[in-house]
Order: sequence, then C-alpha cells, then structure tokens
Amino acid sequence: MKNLIRIIIIAIWVPVISSCNKGFDQLNINPNNPTELDASFLFTSAQFGTHGATMETEPTIVQQFVNPFSGITSAFNFNQLNQTYTSQNWNAEYTGTNSGATSSSGPVQLLVQILSQLKGNAARTNLYNEARIWKAYQFMMLVDSYGNVPYSEAGQAYLSNVLTPKYDNQAMIYTDLINEVTAATAALDPTKDIVKADVFYGGNIAQWKRLGYSLLLRLGMRYSKFEPAKAQAIVQAAVAGGVMTSNADNCYLKYNTTYVNPVSQTITAIANTYYLAAPFVDQLKNSGDPRLKFISGKYANPLSAPTSVPDTISANQFGLPIGYSNATLPTAPGFRGSNGSGFNYSQVNYSVFGSLTAPQFFITHAQTQLLLAEAAFRGWINGSTPDVYYANGIRAAMDQWTTYNPSAIIPLATQNAFINNPVNAYTTANALNLINTQYWVASWGNGTEAFANFRRSGFPALSPNTMPGQNITGGFVRRFVYPTLELSANSTNYQAAVADNGGPDNMDTRVFWDK
Repeated sequence: MKNLIRIIIIAIWVPVISSCNKGFDQLNINPNNPTELDASFLFTSAQFGTHGATMETEPTIVQQFVNPFSGITSAFNFNQLNQTYTSQNWNAEYTGTNSGATSSSGPVQLLVQILSQLKGNAARTNLYNEARIWKAYQFMMLVDSYGNVPYSEAGQAYLSNVLTPKYDNQAMIYTDLINEVTAATAALDPTKDIVKADVFYGGNIAQWKRLGYSLLLRLGMRYSKFEPAKAQAIVQAAVAGGVMTSNADNCYLKYNTTYVNPVSQTITAIANTYYLAAPFVDQLKNSGDPRLKFISGKYANPLSAPTSVPDTISANQFGLPIGYSNATLPTAPGFRGSNGSGFNYSQVNYSVFGSLTAPQFFITHAQTQLLLAEAAFRGWINGSTPDVYYANGIRAAMDQWTTYNPSAIIPLATQNAFINNPVNAYTTANALNLINTQYWVASWGNGTEAFANFRRSGFPALSPNTMPGQNITGGFVRRFVYPTLELSANSTNYQAAVADNGGPDNMDTRVFWDK
C-alpha cells in the first residue's frame, strides 16, 4: 500500500513540474517551471525519472538483446550511429525528455534544485544528503556514457542564468562524485528527518547508508584497470563503511498497472521485432542457469507474445544470432526459420521479466557481492574469500527474481547445484571471467551497468558484431556521442569537451577509466 501511495503521489506531481518549452535551456531547468515545490516531491520525481536503458541500447551492445529489423530502429545491432538511441541517457537525465517525449524536468535539474533549496537546512539534512548520493548516481551514468559532461554548471539556468554550461573533465567529475558520496553517506543521521517520500526505502537511513557505500564500491571498481591503487583505497573505504547486506537493500523502482515499466512498455509495442541475443541465451542455457525460464520464452506468434503463455523449456530456447538483419538472417548457420509474424527465436518472458509491472533495478546486493568477489580476488579486501562472495552474489541474483513475481522462486538446492556445476564453479585461474560473466547476467535489465562493467572488465568474452557498414572500428561501441543539438546550441563548450575527451566525438573514443 505504501508503494502504491508513492506511485500515486508521483503520478500527481510529475505533470505539475512538467513544461512545454522544448528549447535548449532544458539542459539546466526551464525558468517557467515551479521551483519552490516541497523538496521531497522533487526528490520522488528525480527517483522516478532516473534513466533505465532501453533494450536496443546498452543491452544490444553487450549482446543480451537484438532487433534484426532495419529502418527507424536501426542502431547498435547494425553498428550504426543513431541519435534516437545515443541521446536517450542525456535527454532523460538533463531534460526529462526521450525520443520526442513530452518535456519535463530531468533528475539532474530536480536534484540540483533540491540541493540549492536545502543547503544549510539542518532540519532536512537527510533529504539533502540522499539527494547528493542520487545526484552522484546520475552523473556516474552520464560520464560512463559520454565522457566529459556538464556538471558544475548543470541545472543552473534558473539559479544562475547559465544556459550554455561548460563540460567538466570526466576524471575530475569522478573525483568529486567519490567525495560527494563519501561525505553525504557519512552525514546521514537516523535521529534527523526521515524522508517518507523516498520511493526506494521510505527514508530508512541504514539502507541509504548501505546504498551510498555500495555506490562508492562501484565507483571505486571503475578504476580497476586505470588506476588500481586508487581503486583499492576507494573499495576499502566502501567496505569499511558498510555495503548492502541482503536483497532487502536493493535499490529499484516498483511499478503497477497504472504506472508501468517504460522499458517493458516499449518492447511490448512491436514485440515481433525483439529477440534475445544468442550469446546471452547460450550462456544461460549451457550453464544450466535456472533464471532462463524467467528471462526467456518461445511463442507461437512473436507479435502476440506479450499476451501469450510462453514456452520456457530450456532446450527450446535459442537466441537470435548477432550480426544479421532480417534480410540476411536466413543465411545464418543453423537458421531456425520464420515463425508467424517474426522469427523462430526466443523473446523475453513477458509474464515475468517483460511484464508491465516488472521492477527497474539500479544497484543490487548481487552486483555488490560480485564486485566484492573481484576485489577479494585482487587482494584488496579481507573478510570472505572470493569464492564465497561469488556464490553469495549468484544466490542473491537468483533470489532477486521473486521481486518480479513472488512465485519466481529458485530453491537453495538448485542454486547450489548451479554454483557447483563445473561450468560455473569458482576457480582462481578463471576468476575474473566467472565473476564478471555472472555480473553480466545479474545486470540483465540494468543495461547502463552491464555496458560499463563489460568495458571495465573485458568480460564476458564476446565476439564483435561484424555487421558490415559499421560506424565503429574497435569491435565494440565504447561510448555514446553527444546529442546533435549540442553542436549548434553549445558549440564552444562542445568542441572543448570533444578535445578534452582525447578523441573525436564517435563511438570508438573511450571514457577515461576504459583504458
């Protein structure tokens, strides 16, 4: 009931803070928007507005998902630059718009406004510091996607009349994010204000502290191949602070039949064009993963998949091959033929993962345990051994499915059989591959994180998409390009950012930690 009330609150207040001005000043904040709404309502809106990657973006790059049909949806499966998709994160975070959707304030704007409104207000110190933590999450996603981005001047149009903000150096942004998360998490105080409008934890300070330190762990692990000594120091600080301890600490959004999951809504619309990718299905199938039945399904008619009962038998699941269009797919080895209005390959299970009421996860206990497994393998932390963290991460990821559906239970004996299967069993020689492949699976539905960790770790060991006519030269997309509007509306700052990123504004140039 509490979650339903929060959803109703946001459904009421999001239109209030919306705007119909689609000009460039959206990058910061529309001056016509209300700016003195209670900060707790702004915070709720910022949480609900947080970007969740659509299936044709990062999940396609990391070969979990594929749309083989060319046309307006042509993007990463075709190794093509398509601003409809590369701008999604930027637009959602800065302006609250996405692919031409109605304009509103994005999380960056709302969180900057909250911090300005509450700075120095001792009576609302917890809301202030929770906003700092969640703002850091937004900018971590933005830096991981684009490199240099507007940071210090973002959200300052109304506050300081900055309509063309400078882009800050990406490494310096990360340094500030680490400082912000560290300070804000430490400052949370259970004796002070409790933010009931918080849709993640209902204002529970202990859980917000564990979220903050788990985010700090994630930030630290990004440095693992770029600056290992720094990574170790940050990871140790996060562990000392206290990271997530169970799935009860998972940070995610809940949806219902009125306020539906936007990612599920998108793939439901033209279901016959959407399929699971062969590398992802093969990993689940060949490892005997019991999660496959909750993720994958076969349907007699792909177009009617969202309203049909799926065949979830493991042996019947086949992912669509990478690197083919609908025209060339019949030439793929082992082509499985057409099926109704689409192809005879696995789609998402629309009764579980693809449900309109499916949750959207951002930071989880499972991901945290798997990062700890890698940190322990590298000798950066004490406590449990890497194999224990690894097993705990897998169990947490499997238990997480009851959040989608209470009946999606994977018994402990089944979990242990999977963990002890020689295909999956932890070994020192293969540790990084095993840990990060499981991170890839645990991040299914959390595409921005799956993409970032794939670049950071190099695992799973995927083969490049060889679709001809590609806009990339290095095998995989390494970053998203800036929105085209930036070239004209903020040209000077855009050009400076491109130069400081160390390469042209294309999908080959790497972000600073991806070296």
